[in-house]
Amino acid sequence: MPTHGRPTAALIPVEAHSMPSSAGSAGSGSRLVSPPIPSSDQVRSPRSPRSPRILSSSPVLLHPLPTSSMMARESLAQSELELDRQQRQSLRERELADALQEQEWEVQRSLAKSEVQETYLGVRPDGGKGKGKDKAGKDDWGSSRGFVRPPQAYELYKAIDKKDIEFIMRVRDHAFTLLLQKHGGEFPILYAARIGQSHRDVVILLVGALSRYVNHLDEEDFEKKETRNVLKALRSNLKLAIDNALLPGHNPSLLSSYLQVLLMSEGDSWIHKASYDVSLLLRDASGSSTPVAAAEKMVRGFCTKELRGVPGGVGDVEEYIANAGLDLVIMAAWGVAAGQMEVEPLSTHTFARDLRTWTMLNEAMEENKEKLGKVNRRIRGILENLRELAGDTKKGVRGRLRDVQEALDGKG
Repeated sequence: MPTHGRPTAALIPVEAHSMPSSAGSAGSGSRLVSPPIPSSDQVRSPRSPRSPRILSSSPVLLHPLPTSSMMARESLAQSELELDRQQRQSLRERELADALQEQEWEVQRSLAKSEVQETYLGVRPDGGKGKGKDKAGKDDWGSSRGFVRPPQAYELYKAIDKKDIEFIMRVRDHAFTLLLQKHGGEFPILYAARIGQSHRDVVILLVGALSRYVNHLDEEDFEKKETRNVLKALRSNLKLAIDNALLPGHNPSLLSSYLQVLLMSEGDSWIHKASYDVSLLLRDASGSSTPVAAAEKMVRGFCTKELRGVPGGVGDVEEYIANAGLDLVIMAAWGVAAGQMEVEPLSTHTFARDLRTWTMLNEAMEENKEKLGKVNRRIRGILENLRELAGDTKKGVRGRLRDVQEALDGKG
């Protein structure tokens, strides 16, 4: 509709994309004018008075997020996969450990044939020249079949139940420490004893295995920490066998083995001290000293203390006392000579083990015969007496001790 007195702008519909209208003529003759349509060049040109409206961008998910149930199932599946992976890894580690252990057992099996020898109560006070013994004092026992894998405790107890002597002997040969370990609150030896009289042969086998182990250790074995640990466990088992009277009557071999283990498990301090005390008596040239009687008294005092309360006591270990007393004199005499020659004393690992200390004395005298001239005449005479009398196998160990005592005590 025309207006009166002033020009008016053109009315443009909202839907149309238009530019502002041009001014109309003044006066009543004004009319509606169509807006000019911009060209395409004007729209694209940056110099256009107004650019077209641009819509802002928004990210769009092409796929929806998984539901909570789907995520729970996925996490459960991943957990099971991880558990399976860890189980396989643990299995590989166990297999590797078993393989390494088997290599160690192979070495131990080769050593067991020479260290673990006699079947039953194999401590022999008469010099150990029994069947199958070689020059080193070891026999040919110990050739039982080894294990593909280390035996377990339950297998040993099962063998005891079934009186499987062969399996027990294999454990004794190739896994000796298993006989010393408590399982289910009981040691194997006590477990077999409590079954009853029907398993008496199993008990004898186990006690025999314990009693002769220490008698077949070599000097280098005592330098190993594991040997010390075995001796301590062995001492507990032997004391258990003694306290529970696991063998019929008094058994001198078992008591002797117990005393031997006591000495070795505690180290050689007692032997060194006693040997030094005897050596002081051997140096005495007054003719009033009695070194052999003193050595026997020292050993007897040690045995009396350790076997206090044991049925039979010292009366059942007279052979051991004689053997230990004689070895103490041998070690003391060579200790005096070794100091004068500046050579090594005798090793303590053969102490009270049949004729082994006497054998070592012979070897030491032979090796150092060029230096024996440095030793004074009286000590050389003592060594010759020991060499001649202490190894007389025609007599028992107590007879040999008497002969040495007659030759040395009070002779100056």
